[in-house]
Amino acid sequence: MKINLVKLIYGWEVQLLVLISFALQMFLFFTGSLRRRSTNIFLSVCIWTAYLGADWVAVYALGYLSGVHEDIIPRRTQPLSFFWAPFLLIHLGGQDTITAFAMEDNDLWLRHFLNLLVQVFLAIHVFWKSAGKLTMELIASSIFVFVAGVIKYGERTWSLKCGSYKSLESSTGHQYKQQFPKPKDSDCDYSKTLLNALRSMFIVLNVFTARNQSVFKSGPDDAKRMFKVVELELAMMYDDLYTKALVLRTKTGMILRCISHTCSVVAFALFIASDKMRYHRVDIAITYSLFIGGFFLDLSAMFIVIMSPWTWVWLKAQKYKWLASLSWFLFSSDIGWPAKRPLWSNSIGQYNLEKRLASVEKKNVSWMSKLLDAKYVEADDNTMESVVKGIKRIHDEFSNVAREWPKLGPFLANIRVYFAADFGAAIVVIHKFTEEYIKSAESLGQGGQHQGNTCNNKMEVCRKLSNYMMYLFVNNPSMLPLNTSSEATLAKVDQLKEKLIRVDPSEEALEEMVDMWTRLLIYSAGKSQGPMHAAELARGGELITFVWLLMVKAGLGDSESKRILIANSASASTNLKEAYAFYFAS
Repeated sequence: MKINLVKLIYGWEVQLLVLISFALQMFLFFTGSLRRRSTNIFLSVCIWTAYLGADWVAVYALGYLSGVHEDIIPRRTQPLSFFWAPFLLIHLGGQDTITAFAMEDNDLWLRHFLNLLVQVFLAIHVFWKSAGKLTMELIASSIFVFVAGVIKYGERTWSLKCGSYKSLESSTGHQYKQQFPKPKDSDCDYSKTLLNALRSMFIVLNVFTARNQSVFKSGPDDAKRMFKVVELELAMMYDDLYTKALVLRTKTGMILRCISHTCSVVAFALFIASDKMRYHRVDIAITYSLFIGGFFLDLSAMFIVIMSPWTWVWLKAQKYKWLASLSWFLFSSDIGWPAKRPLWSNSIGQYNLEKRLASVEKKNVSWMSKLLDAKYVEADDNTMESVVKGIKRIHDEFSNVAREWPKLGPFLANIRVYFAADFGAAIVVIHKFTEEYIKSAESLGQGGQHQGNTCNNKMEVCRKLSNYMMYLFVNNPSMLPLNTSSEATLAKVDQLKEKLIRVDPSEEALEEMVDMWTRLLIYSAGKSQGPMHAAELARGGELITFVWLLMVKAGLGDSESKRILIANSASASTNLKEAYAFYFAS
């Protein structure tokens, strides 16, 4: 009885593995790109599990097929499972919507190449074992599927290599140098915005890889359009780093893709024409499912290529009007990148330290608190416009007088030592100061100087930026220019209360507070680097990444000639133009 049960399990194990492998590929195709505009931890964990599990299941199934013997399969019919080895190669090639889960996967492209050689050898071994048991039609069909599988697996390895930072740094960027059509008056605003983003992509590549100082061509002045251009640029950069988009924009990539599709169609035709009477019905049904499901994924991937912004601009430049119109229709539709739908998470992380410390007796922040107490709010227009105004204001200060702080000056002077010694402590102190100020202002109710929606909007911006900087400090400290660990700073949080100074609520003080937080964010963004922002693109994106790229467009930041120092106590450089987030008169 036990022996029969073992034989039964072995008899159906490979069928189950192949179906699981295909199901994981379907899941990855339709969810892989969702993380670009989602901060949902559950979704991210599901995609990560499927990403790792898909490779493991396919590799295990190939290894199983290479070592299985027919005498343990309790069937009267001949097995068709050996025919599925090339399909597992296709599955190992991954989906167009996700080749890498994180930037570290791109750096491991050479390991994937070695895995490619090993798995191809295993597939050949399985084919050699089963060649005498398959009909000529199935042998020919298997060869065509094998070619398609090798191409698909090669595409993935190539995409990983192209997405690695070493390859990006050494790349000439020829994929971004295209003939761009001139915008017409009849074109819609969204198409003009997209053209602006496409023209800037070569410079965006240089910015992410810090290869040289680049000058952006003049773009839109409107804050909303500026953010939309940056949003499109970051979405296209995400595709190039984490999907097969970069490979499929090359002539070689498109030729290989056409060969792969042709091989799949020929293989399916040969399978239909073959004699399948000797094989089990379930095996035949699974094989049909693999073919038809693969065609469905290929067709869906074809639509993704057609509605790519790069496909649209190429068709438009080549004056293929009908095809360009089709591409634009798909691109701007709900299944593509519609103008009104954000291409990132459109959310700002929030962490309120005051609420956290008030709710527990133990005055520390555990990893569980970082996970559960972090919230997300919408990146509203008021916050975005405040950031853009802050960048423009600092840019103007390179040639004009530095900003004065008549209301917040005493408080800023009191914490001046933290700006250079412990930037994290400065964030914590200002966060606590902001919370107390907002509580005091809200206690005035509808009276006092805080009447009207304007003040309420400014308070909301202050609260969002304050909680966002605390979110970065607690959950993502690598994005900030810290010289002390966040844990060490939070351990002495009670001592920082001594630096707080009461400021009476007023519209002028509130205006200064908004500017204070935007300057802290701008200073932090200017000190950040491309690899950090590239990693965040796969987690829904960060507001600080938008600020960083907007600063580069304005020629600001450590990667440009106009650098921003936190305060004028720092030593100045004679070779670079410098401005200060906070200037103190001597």
